[in-house]
Amino acid sequence: MATGNSVSYGLSSAQAELNKKTNTDVMTAMKTWTDESGWADDTPDIRIKPSSNEMRLIVNVNKEVGVASIAEGGYEALASSVSAEEGTLSAIQLNARYSFSLRYSKGFKGKGGEIEQEVRFKAMKKAEAMSRRFGQQFYGFTTGTVAVVKTTESAGASQANLALKDPFGNTSIDDTSANGLAYLSSLFPAGEVIALVRSAAIIEIGTVTGAGSSGNGFLAVTFNASCTPTAGDQIVFANAVTDATLAGTDYNKCPVGLLDATTSTSVHGMSSSTIPGWASYSDSGTGRWSVARQKKMAQKIMSNGGVKADRLLMAEGVERDIEAGESAARRYTSGDSYDLDASFKAKGFKVLTSPLVPPGVVAMWGNSAWTKKFLNDKPAEEGGPDMFDVDKAQDRSIMQASLDFIYFRACTNRAGMGIALTCAEQ
Repeated sequence: MATGNSVSYGLSSAQAELNKKTNTDVMTAMKTWTDESGWADDTPDIRIKPSSNEMRLIVNVNKEVGVASIAEGGYEALASSVSAEEGTLSAIQLNARYSFSLRYSKGFKGKGGEIEQEVRFKAMKKAEAMSRRFGQQFYGFTTGTVAVVKTTESAGASQANLALKDPFGNTSIDDTSANGLAYLSSLFPAGEVIALVRSAAIIEIGTVTGAGSSGNGFLAVTFNASCTPTAGDQIVFANAVTDATLAGTDYNKCPVGLLDATTSTSVHGMSSSTIPGWASYSDSGTGRWSVARQKKMAQKIMSNGGVKADRLLMAEGVERDIEAGESAARRYTSGDSYDLDASFKAKGFKVLTSPLVPPGVVAMWGNSAWTKKFLNDKPAEEGGPDMFDVDKAQDRSIMQASLDFIYFRACTNRAGMGIALTCAEQ
């Protein structure tokens, strides 16, 4: 008996050669621009002529004395005068680069085979990276410390679970809660190049490959050579090419950030140990941020710094905690409906919050107390290739595009600022 043919069907998947591969437009699936970059536009410019030699900050910070209440015909007061104090300012240069081949530029660009121009996309992504670095520098110290190694690891080039602590090197900021651990990890996207620094000496350079095997608060890092990450090592960025010395890292190449301005003993080369007025108010309380704490900080800023506090910055978790408390305290009549549209406001303040604000932090300042100077144009959001300088790589069929942003921050009135580092979060 003969066997019949089996049933078969012609499917389009079997004719892949006859069908095009298609793509959507490039869809954005992340926060691309930091809030801090926008806040900078609202920060006053300091009046100084930029110089590559030395820029000095002159501050009126010492209280005058020497007023006498004298008898009729008596001796007059001592003739005396206090001096202004002198600090120094240093410019910061941020640099980002990308490259593309001459084959792309002359052979494929604009020929219809792209869903988006390669150079435009690369330029946009580098501008985003510069915005993120600017945002991180908004908070840190001139040392450039991003975090600190928590525990000593075994020697090796591949570190699968490098434990982190102390965001920006500050020991008071939360680094143990879920929020704190997630914040530490967020500072190091995969692909960032970092260096370990110990006692002002470079230990090794490595590339972040992702989260550590234990999750948030840990990094997976591939170092260029075997090393022993040791508890207390500073972690700084090291994205410069070729230079494997400390000079090739971000160490001591960062501006005065918020934590530096409000918590360090010495800022701009002036020390609060010898200049008592050169210090910020510090709220060491814990628990929920309250009306009383906010009022006290504003009063201290006015009485010590002589400025009205009009900027109020807080971590997202602190804001959630405040709104949770406010929501629990609200009372509704029978005709009202319960809403979840909580929104924190503070009369007379511009309230600022961002994913980059360290957990548990609330800060306040008068807008004139913390200034800046841009020595060239700040990269624009979603800026294109026109922001970059383009040169040909020597002896290679490659073009290199470079973007530089040069600026500095100047804290002109430390007493006009205040900070709390250990507020409750949700």
